[in-house]
Amino acid sequence: MLSLQPDLRQLQQQQQFNQQSQQVPRVSFNNNNNNGSDHHRESSFVLSTEIDASSSSVNLNKLSLGVVDVPQADQDTLMSLAHQKYKSGDFRQALDHSKTVYERNPMRTDNLLLLGAIYYQLHDFDMCIAKNEEALRIDRNFAECYGNMANAWKEKGNIDVAIRYYLVAIELRPNFADAWSNLGSAYMRKGRLTEAAQCCRQALSLNPRLVDAHSNLGNLMKAQGLVQQAYNCYVEALRIQPNFAIAWSNLAGLFMESGDLNRALQYYKEAVKLKPTFSDAYLNLGNVYKALGMAPEAIVCYQHALQSKPDHAMAFGNLASIYYEQGNLEMAINHYKQAIARDTGFLEAYNNL
Repeated sequence: MLSLQPDLRQLQQQQQFNQQSQQVPRVSFNNNNNNGSDHHRESSFVLSTEIDASSSSVNLNKLSLGVVDVPQADQDTLMSLAHQKYKSGDFRQALDHSKTVYERNPMRTDNLLLLGAIYYQLHDFDMCIAKNEEALRIDRNFAECYGNMANAWKEKGNIDVAIRYYLVAIELRPNFADAWSNLGSAYMRKGRLTEAAQCCRQALSLNPRLVDAHSNLGNLMKAQGLVQQAYNCYVEALRIQPNFAIAWSNLAGLFMESGDLNRALQYYKEAVKLKPTFSDAYLNLGNVYKALGMAPEAIVCYQHALQSKPDHAMAFGNLASIYYEQGNLEMAINHYKQAIARDTGFLEAYNNL
């Protein structure tokens, strides 16, 4: 049984001082697993240096309110606003501003990189890849594009292509810590644990504060049954960045698997509070509620998971399971069918149906 360390409570108290994180924007990968952890999901998205809004002649607040005629705003202001919207999670608005820049200057590679990142967040992985390829036609040595494109290929399930692009990114930029960390995550998905560990440690040697690498290393430790070491990695990530939702979720997974459902509940709640669109954390929070016999709360969580990720087959399957247990066969059948429609290999849903 894991014990809650005092420093973890302090980390929760520190979060109010860390809401404006200076880390590179991160994204969580969703892997449709149901074991209470978020293995392999955390990949670092790297954006070009953001424009200093104070250097622009157009006031951002006026622009965001629609006071300034958009055609009169310079590209740097729009880029700064697009970055601002991206970091706040308003990806649709970020896309609008970034598209406007693209219409004016389709050769601007930093905007193409941003467009790719936005499309990734909107789960349009093909467009993410296309925009990064467009940037690479302009600058074939743009390492960040290879790294971000690899993230999209990994999400599409083509791990071999993702690994190839991570390696290209690292060849172009040997000190590219994010690419090393993400390569480690990809190797882990291939079962190449030794290489995965080497990549995570290389990432941390380049950037000891890279929370994704700490979390990935924790996932690797957990996969090898080294629970205490995994715990230490997640706690270190949270010490560096207390509002890192993925680490809270991974930590919750450790407690869930150890049978400490109350701690798991606490940490999954923390994860979704910090990242309300974290579909897998909502899924696992629902699983904890279900295990505690709190079916209504579980249903709400699964519905939240589907709001963030409408094609989440596991969420449909888990909802179907609850409806079946409640005797609502019509709803159970409907949700099992929806689960299968989104994942034709979902054998458990087939069997239950």
